[in-house]
Amino acid sequence: MADYQVKPLLPEQRPALTQFYKRNHYKGKVKATDNVWLMTKGDDQIIGAARLCQQGGLMLLRGVWIERALRAQGLGSQLLRYLKCAGVLEGCYCFAYLHLEAFYSKLGFCRVASVPASLHSALERYNRPAVQVLLMVQQQ
Repeated sequence: MADYQVKPLLPEQRPALTQFYKRNHYKGKVKATDNVWLMTKGDDQIIGAARLCQQGGLMLLRGVWIERALRAQGLGSQLLRYLKCAGVLEGCYCFAYLHLEAFYSKLGFCRVASVPASLHSALERYNRPAVQVLLMVQQQ
């Protein structure tokens, strides 16, 4: 991963994570109970993040984001591959934009045939005319 590192978020990094998400136009909110992983450059500058949270008794991958200027270089794939190899994504669900289905499929996620009841209302909230998502799960 060249000079990039992936590591869990430390409490003192929360303000930097908030600024990273804001700078890159991510509107989600990070809760204290979320399990957040950062991708950083050698100087500890955050260039990517992924957060996992509990929803309805299931683990949900959210907020996978890469610095705007560094997108389309494979960094998102590297971040998620690291988390997969570390066992962090096992059995994890994600709401994937339709155009990202192939991206997540290459990382071991597959489309869910039957949406768990605890995620049904969240999936409906995400899906609206301008934005369409599908539910995927990390194959075990």
